[in-house]
Amino acid sequence: MSNKYVLVTAISTHRMRYCIPLDELQKLNEEQPVDPKWALDCVVMNEIEEFSQDHLGEQIVDYDVLTEEEILEQFDKDNDYLVSWTTEKKISFIRDWKSKVY
Repeated sequence: MSNKYVLVTAISTHRMRYCIPLDELQKLNEEQPVDPKWALDCVVMNEIEEFSQDHLGEQIVDYDVLTEEEILEQFDKDNDYLVSWTTEKKISFIRDWKSKVY
């Protein structure tokens, strides 16, 4: 019997906050009165450092049982920068599944 693996897909949600001084925001367009909504564009364009964050949790999307061949294909697809790893190293990485935090 070949090895099988449970692949769980989840979405992790964070609440992020950003803070911009209004006088700095005004410098983006000195021709018009500052509009606080300009800050939204700064966030979307990744032009601002985060102020704080809070992890709100994970929601399970789905799960599937995969063969070793299928899990290795998924590994390469999800981690294309590690495709040069040997099969043994990939399997060793996958089998080292328990969190070190707990």
